[in-house]
Amino acid sequence: MKLRRAGWLRGFRVDGVDEPRISAYKVASYVDGALPFIEDSDTSNLVTNTIISTNKRELNYFHRGWSLGATRTISPWTSSRIAANDQPNPEGMWFTRMTKTKRVKLEVLLEDLIPAPEFAASIEEALGHPTTAEKYLGLNSNAKLLHRGDVLPLEIEIGSSIALSSADLKSVQSSEIKENEFVNISQFSTTKDTIVAITGADLNLTYNQWATINDLTSNTLWQRIAVNKVISTIDLLPSHLRTQLSELYAQRACYIPPCVVGPVHTSYKAYDDTKHASRIISSIKIRCSYFIEILAITYSDGVTTTKHGGGGHVGSEFEFTLATDEHITEMLIWIEGEWLFGLQFVTNTGRCSGQYGIHYGPPIVARCKGGVLVGFLSHTKLHPEYKEMYHNVQGIWRRDLISKVPKEDDIYSDYFGDKGRSHGRTFNDRVFVGNSTSIRISSVEVWSGEFIDRIQVCHYRYSFVHGHSPKETLLPYKFTYTETADGQESTSTARHGGPGGSYHRFALENGEQVVTVSGRHEATCITQLCFVTNRGRTSEVFGGGRGQSFSALAPRDNDGNYFRLQYICGKSNDVSLTGIMFVWTPC
Repeated sequence: MKLRRAGWLRGFRVDGVDEPRISAYKVASYVDGALPFIEDSDTSNLVTNTIISTNKRELNYFHRGWSLGATRTISPWTSSRIAANDQPNPEGMWFTRMTKTKRVKLEVLLEDLIPAPEFAASIEEALGHPTTAEKYLGLNSNAKLLHRGDVLPLEIEIGSSIALSSADLKSVQSSEIKENEFVNISQFSTTKDTIVAITGADLNLTYNQWATINDLTSNTLWQRIAVNKVISTIDLLPSHLRTQLSELYAQRACYIPPCVVGPVHTSYKAYDDTKHASRIISSIKIRCSYFIEILAITYSDGVTTTKHGGGGHVGSEFEFTLATDEHITEMLIWIEGEWLFGLQFVTNTGRCSGQYGIHYGPPIVARCKGGVLVGFLSHTKLHPEYKEMYHNVQGIWRRDLISKVPKEDDIYSDYFGDKGRSHGRTFNDRVFVGNSTSIRISSVEVWSGEFIDRIQVCHYRYSFVHGHSPKETLLPYKFTYTETADGQESTSTARHGGPGGSYHRFALENGEQVVTVSGRHEATCITQLCFVTNRGRTSEVFGGGRGQSFSALAPRDNDGNYFRLQYICGKSNDVSLTGIMFVWTPC
């Protein structure tokens, strides 16, 4: 038979559960003067062996003559693509009996091969992209690369074989089959509860005729019947490209926030979802009250992690479900002292989850540029009253699924104000802004006395309010957000705080942006705020003069242009604005 039909020097795609797929393109050629080793089996060399598979993929590959080593040779890049394919791969136990008649073995050494020029050029092209995410996508979606395959056989056998596979060992044993009684070998297909593959043989032969074939030249039906040894196609590449690929793959996952998970000892229990990092999250279940007690992830292939955390005896259970192609790209974490108290998730569609738990301490913003959440690395410890509870949590983020995360260039300021255990409501005006880059603040309204009682930010689209105050608080505070789309302007407001205090309004003109916010805060509230715009205009000073001063200045982009304030996050109660954090976005 022709070696091309046998897949010699051609790559195989092995990211499918059903079977390996041969490439139509050569992925390698011989170094000048190199040739393969060719070994002819003995005339009567009939070989039978039985191999056990533990999942459907192994079963399907063994059934097609792939050895255990060849089946399990999978590069990290292929592993991630297998997981992304979401193909069911049930576990179990199956038996494959492979009988091979006279055959020819071909073997080549890796050092006798060089990569096909087009293959190496495609890798260099993908690695030449400017960002990490674009490099990943270039490698994972480049048709030229996919067509070259994942592995290259170094040792194959050509001849004819009969493969029988079953979950019942007896079904594949010769004592049960009685092949000598068959009229011809095609009757193997009638074997009960057995998958049969007859390769490279004339189906009209009797079993004895087939088993004693010894003519190498006349048999035109022979095919590839075994793949004994393979290498990853990446191993063909020059060392500098292999190094770049290895370094790039090492950046595929990141653990953020980096400082949350510290030393672990016997009083802690660790949960690590790294083994699921190639999967895609479809939903997260959270059980919480004042604490986050349990987290459980369900992936798009149906795999569910064990319920990490306590025994499920505290609070209520909630589920945050993701739509197709929706991923968690940001996580807000509240940790105070020894315990994890609160979580909130934000997705690449701009959707925000509920704010689970209670929100003691300042929020920790966890995200990874170009990354989506694929799991948690967390620790629990015994609580004196509630048994096992979360101590801390890290997100495991993957950077090879989407080219760019919406609003990944936004920058959060420090958090100012209440960092303790005072009760109140957290707020995140990302709920109103979503992924919009056109929503802008049109005015800031503040109710204040000696403290900030309430703030309301008015955008060109939404409006929100946060606080309530006694006589000496920076009272309610209102931002107005405005967005112009298709020639139509819409506004919305968000109010944060209480109902008291004197009313003040700072309106922005067209093209005017807030670039600096200064103020003061005490341990339990914001006492003063003042806003400065890109035109040098300054609002009046809202509130009193008590507490520690702070200043939040907009960062600049690479061209020196200031970012602008787009929305705020923080905390308020029925009396006042108690904490605030400013979110800057590129202009």
